[in-house]
Amino acid sequence: MRKLLFYLAILALCFCVVSSCQKNGEPNAPEGEIAVSKLKVKINEPDSMLLVGADNKEVTWMVAPSGFDTIRTAKNAARIKFTKAGNYTISAKNSDITSKSIVITVIDSVYAPPVYFIPFDKSDSITFVPQYVKSAKSDSAYLAFTISTKKKYCTNFMFTYSLFVPFPLHDKYYINFTGAVIKSLANTACTGTAVLTAHNNYAFYQPVLKEGVYKFYAGFGQDINTDYEGSMEVTATQIIFHWDDSTGITISPKVLAR
Repeated sequence: MRKLLFYLAILALCFCVVSSCQKNGEPNAPEGEIAVSKLKVKINEPDSMLLVGADNKEVTWMVAPSGFDTIRTAKNAARIKFTKAGNYTISAKNSDITSKSIVITVIDSVYAPPVYFIPFDKSDSITFVPQYVKSAKSDSAYLAFTISTKKKYCTNFMFTYSLFVPFPLHDKYYINFTGAVIKSLANTACTGTAVLTAHNNYAFYQPVLKEGVYKFYAGFGQDINTDYEGSMEVTATQIIFHWDDSTGITISPKVLAR
């Protein structure tokens, strides 16, 4: 087994159960504000955040008090860890946006990452199967998907991935395929081999899928800098994915009937 490496989904962390970036306990954040994975963390626990709406311009992050944090940035996203308990005020800005500040509380307890984690690497690949979901109660439409690995893992492991879904004013989807984490630390023995699979239905928290073109980003593994970009085109009759399968992430089928 390989020990867990600290890992960042470009937007948020989750362990098989999906979690979105949050602000004050609510998914996502409005344009111009900071979306953050957790407002309360332990010492040395990685926390993920982004300045919403600042995708293509350099972002400056400010932390007060300073001197007790390490921060890694890419585009409008950042990962931060603190070495001392306390309250830290964080704000962000670029040439167009100056965010409201958020406060992250670091409790007096040291973070211990899960023991058994296997990060995805280039020897594996992901198949992403999109599905069109029509509400049984209304005319609302949503996106769902099933994902699976090419490689086989111990059957006591599960898929880990992170999501960021469109806020009403946004036009983009993010998903980061992180790795495999053990289901139970009480059972570390390999009980067989199988591909990892997972299913997610955006209908639980996604705004209604409307006609238009949505940016579609997907990351593979732990590196915040390895996200790939395509798009999802929604018409009155179809959902069309424009995506390069050579990234190691295959989307199939690329055209769904509505």
